[in-house]
Amino acid sequence: MARTVPVFVYGTLRLPLPNTPPHDCRYYFEIEPHIKSAEPAHLPQTVLFDMGAYPAAARGQGTVRGDLLHVRQVGLDVMDQIEGHPDFFRREKVQVYTGNGPVRAWVYWAPRGLTTGRPVISNGDWLQRDQAVAAQPQGPAPENMDPVLRHLVRRLAVAECSWMSTVRPNGHVHCVPVWHVWHKGRAYVVTPSGSVKMKNLRANPSVSLAHQDPLNPVILEGWGTTAPHIKTELQPLFKEKYDWDILTDSEYDMVVEIIPLKLLAWGKYGEGRWPGEAVMQVSL
Repeated sequence: MARTVPVFVYGTLRLPLPNTPPHDCRYYFEIEPHIKSAEPAHLPQTVLFDMGAYPAAARGQGTVRGDLLHVRQVGLDVMDQIEGHPDFFRREKVQVYTGNGPVRAWVYWAPRGLTTGRPVISNGDWLQRDQAVAAQPQGPAPENMDPVLRHLVRRLAVAECSWMSTVRPNGHVHCVPVWHVWHKGRAYVVTPSGSVKMKNLRANPSVSLAHQDPLNPVILEGWGTTAPHIKTELQPLFKEKYDWDILTDSEYDMVVEIIPLKLLAWGKYGEGRWPGEAVMQVSL
């Protein structure tokens, strides 16, 4: 009998409830064939943040509710790819609790800085978050911001266009110029859902966004995920920058959120390498 691995899931890998919108559990269906068993579970001393299209867990004062899955090794490999372990979400052993007692299981922790400025799901339940008491997000502390980093992010943000690179399933790089905006510590691109870059991101979310100036480059390395929930919020930003109404453009129907993992720059505007947790605190 193939060995199974216990994994506590709290977001888009969870078993859907009867009234759960498919998008809220969209990755469950990718691992369903590899699940041996599942049961409700909870993880104490943990806070759940609402990232919009998915949740993120971090240590704190609270309890997160989810499911304990026993998956085959191939299922864990698929989950690692979905979560971006070890470069994005980080897998770690914790003790979770079920109706049958405590169990040591894997969980995926949010990378540092990812949850900055994001609201807390007060009841700790992604699938029941509509029943939670609204909680105000805690924003970054602007007085602690590196002025060089802020200036470099602003250069990238206000650029007319940048070069976006994704990875094809065969490992080859695909690079195209894109329009983009910066909002709450993330970069956003709007593209057709059938585009090459969307096909690439579905297989490998690794992405980079590079300023068009080759002598004074600013390069953002990140993790690309779909973010349909924020399209209305981004509409005035794209309208102001490009006179483009993304809500009425039926062809460009998919929003891609690029979550910073690293920013690199050199040239006359500043040199250095900054981690994603610092970059995500830059709000312009």
